[in-house]
Amino acid sequence: MIVRTRNMFLLLSAFILLLTTPARADEGLMLNVDCTTFFQTHHIPDGKAGETIDRYVDVYASAGVKTLLCNTNARRTNYRSRVWDAWWDGYDPAGPDDQPFFAAIRPEQANRHRKTIDSMLAFDRQDIDYPARFIARCRHNGVSPWITLRMNDCHYADNPAHPFHGDFWKKHPQYCINPKGGYFGQCLDYAHPEVRDYYRALIVETLERYDIDGLELDFMREPFLFSDGKQAEGGAILTGWLGEIRKLVDAAAARRGHPMRLGVRVPSRPETAKAMGLDAVAWAKAGLVDLIVPTPRWATIEFDMPMERWRELLGESEATLAGGLEVLYRPYHAVTPRQVTLKQAAGAAAAVLARGADCVYLFNYFQDGHPDWLRADYLKTLNAMNSLDALRKMPRCVGVTYRDIRAAAEKYRPPLPASGKEIVLSLNPGPLPEENWDCLLSIAVEVPKAEQASPPQVSVGGKPCRLTSEKKEEKYSVFSYLVPRKALAENKAHEIKIDGAGRPLTVHRLELSFEK
Repeated sequence: MIVRTRNMFLLLSAFILLLTTPARADEGLMLNVDCTTFFQTHHIPDGKAGETIDRYVDVYASAGVKTLLCNTNARRTNYRSRVWDAWWDGYDPAGPDDQPFFAAIRPEQANRHRKTIDSMLAFDRQDIDYPARFIARCRHNGVSPWITLRMNDCHYADNPAHPFHGDFWKKHPQYCINPKGGYFGQCLDYAHPEVRDYYRALIVETLERYDIDGLELDFMREPFLFSDGKQAEGGAILTGWLGEIRKLVDAAAARRGHPMRLGVRVPSRPETAKAMGLDAVAWAKAGLVDLIVPTPRWATIEFDMPMERWRELLGESEATLAGGLEVLYRPYHAVTPRQVTLKQAAGAAAAVLARGADCVYLFNYFQDGHPDWLRADYLKTLNAMNSLDALRKMPRCVGVTYRDIRAAAEKYRPPLPASGKEIVLSLNPGPLPEENWDCLLSIAVEVPKAEQASPPQVSVGGKPCRLTSEKKEEKYSVFSYLVPRKALAENKAHEIKIDGAGRPLTVHRLELSFEK
């Protein structure tokens, strides 16, 4: 009787805590640590696995990250799971590089894959539970620990024998959206209860095993969850399933005695997300999710995500809205992507905060592997992303990019490349800095060989801009202009007119930067 009374008291206390803790908080900067990069970039010495991940988490804490999301899966897990294959299942650590496990990939790929798996396996051999140690170090640093699960990762879908794939996907092609329908046809179809049960098992294990502040379901790896024409029907199925997951999260919170939140990562436009069966607005209004991260898929950062539209649609919902920033930049699909500069990252971060996001969310912003980012500048830029006021004081840049994810029936025309004798583009500069900052507009222009390359005339909001420099860049001429301050208004789309003075031209890139 005493034991039963004590258990009831604990449950009641946990319930009261959940009721009295706000469901929504502005977390500050959030950062997603993917399931492989740490292992790819770190050698794990004997007996030093725990210390190695501690130092890694410490860097993110010093960068001002307030919420750190540990990704534990793709099509396998990076820890010894009871319900999913681990990355090293089927691998012989003592075997040669040409062992059957690596038969489907080239030798150089096998070497990289082997290094990653050996690092993961080192944690298991040293009896260090990687996610648990990650979480403990977050709490040591006062950082909120989350786990993020990829809900349909389909890397290497064109190579069914790749060691990336787990047995569930390999043994059940009938559960794919369209096994004969190309790369994304190999994504798992959530219309099948077996697929939902497969992911539910991983969620249950995560909640039972790890003491986290939140669980994120990453539907952007990948958002193709249902066959074409079945997204509306599938969306209803997914909403019902998400209600079950919500109950699991709430039960875990009661067991742990502290709030536990549920988040989702979805396409950057609410109409796109809904059309793909990911109706995050409805989920938030129904109390199913506490965090929504609108974001591009991966091909390019977006400087013009409609955070104000998300905010308007969410209405009185208490869900946190985070603006998702990808790490690649390209003006249009045919351009080779490159890593964003820290000025571009600052520009995108300022834009999402100024337009209604509660916080910034970074994806693939690794502390290693970006040689153009000096560590001091990386730390300074990320710390500034906790505050719009701090970002206003940072040099920053925004540009015209495109949407890399859209629903099957959604009509969309990318703004670049744009050709003609007179071209009109639109760009939102985001928040404006102080009056003594310069605003520079840069355009990369291609002209027909028969025409003379002369500087176009450029105006912003009807105000003419002054040419300041010209340079050659591969097949482009790059012109820079000083934009008059009176031409700019904060957080407003501006019409930018590029006049070729009667000559045809093609604009391949347009960027606006603030420099002091």
